Amino acid sequence: MAVGKFLWGVVLAILFLYFLVAFVGNASRSPGVKYNWLGVLLSFSTIGLAIYLVFFRQL
Repeated sequence: MAVGKFLWGVVLAILFLYFLVAFVGNASRSPGVKYNWLGVLLSFSTIGLAIYLVFFRQL
């Protein structure tokens, strides 16, 4: 059971990193849009921490 949960964590972590890079790439190419970068950072950090705690630390 723990191996399956770990593999799901790896898959979700890869998807999370892909979406993070895609968002930053799209945000940097849209000159007219202003982002609250602190909010963006906190949101992505919270999601990343949740993935880490649930799937890798097995909480």
